[in-house]
Amino acid sequence: MKVVKIKSDGFEGAAIETERGFVMIKALNEEKRSEWPENYEDYLSGDKAAPLVRWYEAGGASLLENISRRFVIQREKAEITDGPFDVSLG
Repeated sequence: MKVVKIKSDGFEGAAIETERGFVMIKALNEEKRSEWPENYEDYLSGDKAAPLVRWYEAGGASLLENISRRFVIQREKAEITDGPFDVSLG
């Protein structure tokens, strides 16, 4: 799972990179009523990243690939300001 810090429409924060573009953690939290950290820096250490990685590996990846287009930020509409950081449990 790759996490990046992007800026889009005046907002900057952590996002998960997908085949279709980027899904902001903030949007994922709002849509799925989750409470993942929204700051990119939180994912640079394994302890805060581990729960999100477990969710991603247990079906979250599929959910993100099929999430509504309104939650996906196209690559050309995002400025990567840090990363990508490859987040894993190992």
